[in-house]
Amino acid sequence: MPLFERKFDLDVLRNYRDVAVIKALFDRWVLPGEDAGTHGLRVAVRNGYLNFYVKGQSVAKLSIRSGSPRFEVHDKYVAGVAKGHEDESKYAQKYTSLSVVQGKAPMMDVAKWVHTAETYAGDEKRFVDDLVAVTAGTLDLEMALPARPDTSGRVAPRMDLVVAQGQDIGFWEAKCAVNGELRSDHNKPAAPHVVDQLRKYVGWMDHDGGPSEVRSAYSEAARILLALAEMFGKTGPAIAAWQTFADAGDAASVILPPGVVVGNYCSPRADGVPRSTEMERYLAHANSFVQNEHEARLSRFGIKVVPIGCKPTASCLGVLDQGRIPELEPRR
Repeated sequence: MPLFERKFDLDVLRNYRDVAVIKALFDRWVLPGEDAGTHGLRVAVRNGYLNFYVKGQSVAKLSIRSGSPRFEVHDKYVAGVAKGHEDESKYAQKYTSLSVVQGKAPMMDVAKWVHTAETYAGDEKRFVDDLVAVTAGTLDLEMALPARPDTSGRVAPRMDLVVAQGQDIGFWEAKCAVNGELRSDHNKPAAPHVVDQLRKYVGWMDHDGGPSEVRSAYSEAARILLALAEMFGKTGPAIAAWQTFADAGDAASVILPPGVVVGNYCSPRADGVPRSTEMERYLAHANSFVQNEHEARLSRFGIKVVPIGCKPTASCLGVLDQGRIPELEPRR
């Protein structure tokens, strides 16, 4: 049974930190708690590799193989085929693997990768990046849990944000207002789909060792992020948040259930042009979410719901508390 782990070989990376492609990627790295702009990157620690994101869209993976760095990048990013281009369909699920050997690093156009990947970032991914920009304690995005040998045989859903709230860990699922997974018919017994998502996540944690695995993994992730920040000269409010959490060790608590943060706005187009018609649609869905009691229904399931009306400029998620999701919706 695979463990949930976060690790990366920092010693090898340190020997290659001045290689052009590595320097170019980390030069674009913007720590949580700060706006990354249009083409700044976020870094997430995985099980043996790092993932770079632009506006929530994965750009490249950096791993260490046989003592040297290796990148995995989607072919369409390497070719500069932006979303909507007539050749887009030719590059479905095709990836280029690039090895970096000191003195023999191939030419890699990092700016092309980033600019192209940014065109594929949808509204929810951009919303997540907006949240990272004001959430200094962000430890991870797009967290995916390994499969458990249970009867479902399915992997628990990804959590959009993992956040250090002091010495504890909280988790957030981010949805745009127009996402139907937030809603359900009050005349039917089924809960909104997002409730089932969170139940599966909590169910994974109910297995023996689940919370301790996650706590240990993110303590290590915080240490790796701190080391990367020092290695590449990064500063910002994330440093203190990561250090506080890393120092907690086994005293850290895993807070359940996750919260749900709802984006009641849509980002401008990639070229910066506002999307007035789309914004009207978002506002209509945001109003119906409250008026038709969808928000209240999620709250009755013990889920903290945080609506965000426009791009946040300050910390907005608040602190999650321990609780539970009932199997049935409580009576009003």
